Amino acid sequence: MEKRRNLTSNFLRNILVKRWLLFFTLATVLAFGIISPAFLKMDNLLNILSSACIVGVMGVGLTCIFATGELDFSAGSQVSLASCLMAVILGKGLIKNYIVAVLLTLLVLGIVGLYNSLLHVKVGIPAFIATLGTSYLVKGIAKALTGGKNINNLPEWPEEFTFIGQGYLFGIIPMPVVILVMVGAIVLFYTEHTRAGKYLYAVGANPTACDYIGVDGKVQKIKGFVITALCCALAGIMQGSQMNAASPTLGENMFVPALTTVFLGATYGKVGVFNVPGTLVGAVLYALINQGLLMITSDLWLKNYVQGGMLVFALVMVVVIRARERQK
Repeated sequence: MEKRRNLTSNFLRNILVKRWLLFFTLATVLAFGIISPAFLKMDNLLNILSSACIVGVMGVGLTCIFATGELDFSAGSQVSLASCLMAVILGKGLIKNYIVAVLLTLLVLGIVGLYNSLLHVKVGIPAFIATLGTSYLVKGIAKALTGGKNINNLPEWPEEFTFIGQGYLFGIIPMPVVILVMVGAIVLFYTEHTRAGKYLYAVGANPTACDYIGVDGKVQKIKGFVITALCCALAGIMQGSQMNAASPTLGENMFVPALTTVFLGATYGKVGVFNVPGTLVGAVLYALINQGLLMITSDLWLKNYVQGGMLVFALVMVVVIRARERQK
């Protein structure tokens, strides 16, 4: 009997430790709902999910590069470049077919990811420094495309493309949510259920051991940078479609939120490990808190406090968890 109680107690404790982020997210919804009943309206909740999707897609990409033990500091600038590139191509009618425009944008950002990886893998520049330099380069290209200005009210923006960011599947589910789920599912399947995907984590956990067993760490890091760039491209495309506008700087404001969601995600499920489900939950939590604060207060400085606090909290949690794992 006592053994069964211990098993039950350990089971419940294990769930609380691994799934606390999900429970905290639900508690956050309840708390804001009590403070402001309008928060629980379906339209508001759907808007929150839609706002979480761009940061979520960006976070999924960053999860892959973090899995290899590296960081892509240019992710925010890549989102800006993607949205600006789409605005210029479609807004000026350079390409009429939006699918071709999307594929071209993905190709360009894929090249940016490859460029980052070559700076780090081939030249030997630390990833943080290499991608920091790339962020300014990419930002400059985005400003050159738009003349350093925001692009608004695009007359040639195809309605089919607007549907990506503003439409609803079956008239109920926002398309950004559909895209986020699809991207998350694809990357999750790749990283968790394929040998090639698991190599990303292997390189991040123990690059020396990977060399001994014949896993090329350089190739895995190249994949990580390219996947991150492609996800950032998709996030930028969604951003442009959702806002019907483009800005050469707006994507940079999403870097810290995306970073926060990735680190929050590392405290969920596979505790201490960057993972896609955790990143998705973290993105939703971040969007819930952001929208909740907007509804209950007009003090914008409070949002900055919360953003910084969430990032520091997530970082501390990951460090503490990993330290405990090493002691076991």
